[in-house]
Amino acid sequence: MNENASPVVPDLTDSIAGRIELVENAIVVPPPKNDANRSVQNSGVLAADGRFVENSITWRGRAQVTRAPAMPDPQSVVEMSGNYMFLGPLFGHFGHFLVESICRIWAYGELRGKIDGAVWVPKFQNRPEHVLNVYTPFLNALGVDCPLYNLSDPTRIERLYVPQQGFGMFQMIEGAPEFREFVRANAGKNIVPKGAKKIYVSRSALPAIRGSILGETLLESYLQDEGYEVFHPQKYNHADQIAAYKAATHIIAVDCSPLHLLALVGNADQKVGIIARRAGDLDQIFAQQLRAFQGSDAHPFNYLRRNWIEEHANRPSRTSWGEIAFDSLYEGLRAAGLIEGTKAWPALTEAQITEFATKAGEGAKTTFRPYEGDTAAIVEEGD
Repeated sequence: MNENASPVVPDLTDSIAGRIELVENAIVVPPPKNDANRSVQNSGVLAADGRFVENSITWRGRAQVTRAPAMPDPQSVVEMSGNYMFLGPLFGHFGHFLVESICRIWAYGELRGKIDGAVWVPKFQNRPEHVLNVYTPFLNALGVDCPLYNLSDPTRIERLYVPQQGFGMFQMIEGAPEFREFVRANAGKNIVPKGAKKIYVSRSALPAIRGSILGETLLESYLQDEGYEVFHPQKYNHADQIAAYKAATHIIAVDCSPLHLLALVGNADQKVGIIARRAGDLDQIFAQQLRAFQGSDAHPFNYLRRNWIEEHANRPSRTSWGEIAFDSLYEGLRAAGLIEGTKAWPALTEAQITEFATKAGEGAKTTFRPYEGDTAAIVEEGD
């Protein structure tokens, strides 16, 4: 990459086949140990002459998550012989893992048999081996079955294949053709479908500080009357989650990370409803991914009346709670064929709203208040 030129955001509209750079004596640089968890980190791949390998940049939409690191002290560099593939930063957060940590696996189809393994760098240096152990079975289920490494020290690798990112947030959510093809051919193929035909992916068993919609347990009761089973994905291992998503014909969820997994392992015969729980159109982004990856009949439903945010916060975020119009949601779900009942759901009363917001605040050990600002441009990924 020309040091004076700005990196170019990858265009994933057309084929990216062959966009894999082979770097001899590549130096893989993780973020510094004992550093904070930064939204943008200086890490990635350097060529032997110090050139930053542009393919090693991970992008979140049009913003770089990783930037050029300094050449490490030679005394700190670990040697690794053989042929490997670079995967990028390994996020501990499930949603970011499902979008940004797997964004290069498309190249494994081309490199299988040519490499001795694949390497990540930690998103930040917090129990890198533990994070790797958590996600290794999941990567195997996606079709990446080589040895995997999460490099906590600067490492010189004899030969390193560095693929371009093939998937990501926002305008990258549909993925490159090669990424979608790899996922369809490999993701969850050895896992037998098992579970209910209709599931509601719930957040009600998560800590209250993780956010949701006010009155989610009420929504659960309405959907149970429609034959839906309440599914708490965090209570199951990755294989059982995949089995449940493969088995379901009807899935409803508020916008949350498990929908990324559904997009990887679902199918075209599924009806999916995504309920916006916060401002920012993430419900539409999830629906876009589901349609692009699997051809699912995906419907976004944004019936937000207000966002409830922590007392000290200045805008909605992943921790906020959404106040939705239950009466409008009923009409939307029924029109989409996701429910059939003829008894309408009443709008929440002010007393119910106050009760649910107070309960959320007690669970999160804080106070939630209604946000009155402009939310049109607010988008925050994460569950």
